Amino acid sequence: MKPTPGPAADRVGAGTSAATLWRGETLGALNATAALLPMVASWGVVAFGAAGLAAPQIGLTAAAVAVVLGAFVFLLASRSPMPAVAPSSSSALLLGACVVQLVQDNALHPATPGAAPLLLAATGFAVLGSGVLLALFGLLRAGALVRYVPQPVLAGFMNGVAVLMVASQVSAIAGVAADDLARLGWKALAQGRWLAPVATVLTAAAMWAVARHWPRLPAGLIALVLGSAAVGAMQGACTAWFTASTCALSTFGTLGATWPRPEAAMAIADASTLAVLWRHAPTLAATALLLALIGGLESALNLSAIDQRLNRRTDTDRELFALGAANVASGLFGGLPLVFLRLRAMATLSAGGRGRGAVALSCALLALVFALALPWLRSVPLAVVAGIVVMLAWGLVDRWTRALAAQWWRGERTADLQWSLVIAGTVCAVTLAAGFVAAVGVGVLLSMLIFMRALNRSLVRLRYGAADVASRRVYPPALEARLRPLRAGIEVIELEGALFFGNIDRLAQEAMQAPVPMPVPTDGGRRFLVLDLRRVSTIDASGAVGLALLRERLEGGGATLLLAGVTTDNRHGRALQAQGVLRPTAGGPMPWQLHADADHAIEAAERILLRAEGSELAGLAVPLAQNALLAGLPEVDLAALSTRLVPRRLEAGERLFGEGDAGDAIYLLTEGSVSVLDRGRGQRFVSFSPGMCFGETAVLDGRGRTADARADEASTVFELPAALLRELQRDQPAVAALIYRNLALHLSERLRGAAAAWRLAAG
Repeated sequence: MKPTPGPAADRVGAGTSAATLWRGETLGALNATAALLPMVASWGVVAFGAAGLAAPQIGLTAAAVAVVLGAFVFLLASRSPMPAVAPSSSSALLLGACVVQLVQDNALHPATPGAAPLLLAATGFAVLGSGVLLALFGLLRAGALVRYVPQPVLAGFMNGVAVLMVASQVSAIAGVAADDLARLGWKALAQGRWLAPVATVLTAAAMWAVARHWPRLPAGLIALVLGSAAVGAMQGACTAWFTASTCALSTFGTLGATWPRPEAAMAIADASTLAVLWRHAPTLAATALLLALIGGLESALNLSAIDQRLNRRTDTDRELFALGAANVASGLFGGLPLVFLRLRAMATLSAGGRGRGAVALSCALLALVFALALPWLRSVPLAVVAGIVVMLAWGLVDRWTRALAAQWWRGERTADLQWSLVIAGTVCAVTLAAGFVAAVGVGVLLSMLIFMRALNRSLVRLRYGAADVASRRVYPPALEARLRPLRAGIEVIELEGALFFGNIDRLAQEAMQAPVPMPVPTDGGRRFLVLDLRRVSTIDASGAVGLALLRERLEGGGATLLLAGVTTDNRHGRALQAQGVLRPTAGGPMPWQLHADADHAIEAAERILLRAEGSELAGLAVPLAQNALLAGLPEVDLAALSTRLVPRRLEAGERLFGEGDAGDAIYLLTEGSVSVLDRGRGQRFVSFSPGMCFGETAVLDGRGRTADARADEASTVFELPAALLRELQRDQPAVAALIYRNLALHLSERLRGAAAAWRLAAG
């Protein structure tokens, strides 16, 4: 898929000078570099904090490999207008959790001679594996699938990551050596230096203030400078009252530019190295999977945000493949995992950078800083970096979980809310207590439980009786009087969702339950069940067979099943035919009653009930004198008026009037059937039976017909012209008053039916 050019590209193509363009690209690269510098340091410390004193050097090298080499590979492979990738807080912590478990093995602990390259090879395999998975996601066009991690599970992971991020900085915050903390545990905190937590709090506060009040500035870099300056000033004052050792804080120390080596690639050729790494294969595999899933999700969301900013559309699958290639390159050289990072993209855009040139220049600047400016970092206290990490961790705490927790605290404790919090809390606790391997297993199990719980949810959207909402067929008063108590035997269940193996049994149980209470009792009980499938998205084989079994069970109990929203040629009808259930029995009629919608299904049930009572609507003819509009007229007036009504014969399907036509007559139906329909969709608003009148609305308000009127079958109508009605008002006001009274009663009945439907929809 080609990216769609956006406004920025249009401006460049419209005559922007090369000098102006490169000025913007340069400023964007400088701003992005300034924003990333403190992050590079903190990401490295976060990922390798468990490695003790070796963490700053190992972590800084790994972060630099990612933001320079990995980002450049992504630049070459990507087609994004802003190919900005870098490690993120979540990806660094996911790798850091892996490192916590790896360094428990002395063979991988940097304190062991020669173990640092082996540790980088191990983490490199995890990053490389995530790259392979991301590339597969892209090749398989599975860009959308990375979003299918259930939100409570994802939230639990991210909250666990945030807690682990802070936990990884405990030694720096307390001012004790990481090795002492690992050896002595919490007892080591007694040896801490009070200046360290103060430095952490001041740095975190500075970063929060800058991010809140000046969001376009590189908050991390400013906090790093301000925190280091504040610590320097406090140390100067401290030495006047305490010993130098009391005021000292751990710093990055001597950092040298080391050329990264392809540790992962070199490990493949060493059998002893592979044997060590094989012991940690489950941890590395779980980390790779989590990096791919969470990194893919984070990248997809960030890509979408940047596309909206640039008014472009980027092929997510192509970018996932490019991201996979970048992670493979980063992993081969022991780098950190990469995601599409909105921070890098926005820092570039906000300063005038518009594309690939700014990203390429930023990679070059970061490489230059890594090669020449590392000595500047040697005096930066680790407690200051910890303050930045703490703020990153707070930003990583899942906002959705925070919102749910706030709702729960306010007393809004629904079952779904509490279930989501329990799942998120469980995954978070397992992440902290047993690591990511166990958390992946628990997450998968909980995801299956969420899925099964969703499957077992009821499909029932609405359940009501025809006594509440009858069909849109208007019957003659005599038939309506007979039909009204009989409607209590018709029930409608409207479904919503997918009908398949996970919920068909529950639907059958709900359908066989006693119907909803009816306002008018009936000794016969439920005689018809209408299943409205218009909102059903799909029907699988189990759903189709389950419907057939439900029909048989209902018939065994003396009830008839009618399917609404199903015809032989629509998608549901084709699905039932494909599953072999929608077919006539051998030598018999079609056992299914199919209808386009619930309205027609209810009407079919009403007609069957009338027929059983000896009242047949088909073929019914009602003399003009018995029409509802003329009820109560004296015989003399009735005879005189009848001679002035114009008869009209309609064939089946013939249009009587159309939407927008002038309202020049009211129509009295004596035989047949006429329906008022929506012209565009063919949806019927109402159908009239012999003895009823229609078309009065446009005559009364003079604003034209509101819909089409067509004959359902051969029909006869009599026209009462609007001019004649006005003449009656002038010359025979008593006759006109009776006609208007009958119109009012007619409209009142229709409004009652409409009000019942509105009430049901609102409930």
